Amino acid sequence: MTTCIREATPQDTSAISSLVSHLTGKLISPLHIENRLYNLRDNPDELLYVFEEKNRILGTLSFRIRRDHAVNNVTFSEISVISFKQDPHSNQAPLEQLRSYAEQLASDHNCSGMLWLTDVESSDKSRTAQPPLGFHETGYRFVKRFL
Repeated sequence: MTTCIREATPQDTSAISSLVSHLTGKLISPLHIENRLYNLRDNPDELLYVFEEKNRILGTLSFRIRRDHAVNNVTFSEISVISFKQDPHSNQAPLEQLRSYAEQLASDHNCSGMLWLTDVESSDKSRTAQPPLGFHETGYRFVKRFL
C-alpha cells in the first residue's frame, strides 16, 4: 500500500478542507486552509504535513516548535494530529505513523520534549485508551473555536 507523509502544499487545500470538514462536521473553506499554508511560509518553526495513502489525504500533522530562551534554551515541539481511524485493510493507522513522524521531527529539531494536543470532544475517549508511549497527562488546554 502506497503511503507517504509530506509537507502540505497549496494543491492540498481542497483535500485538507474536506478531511477536516468531514471529521469535525463543520464546513472548513479551502480558502481558510490556503491562508493557513500561506502564513506558515513565513514561520520556519511551524509546519503542516499530510498523510497520504493512494493519493488520498487521510490525516494532517501540525508541528510547531516552542522555544523558551529564558530557561536554558529549552525547546519543545507541539503536535496536533487530525486523522481518520485505522482502516482494517491498512497495515498501520495514520495516527500511529504521524505520531512516529512527529517524534522524528522533534529529534531532528533537537527538541527537549513533545506536547501532544488533542481536541476537547475526543479527549475523554483518548484518555480512557492507552496513552501514547512515553507521554503522560499534564493538564488541559482551553479551546475557543471560531470555525
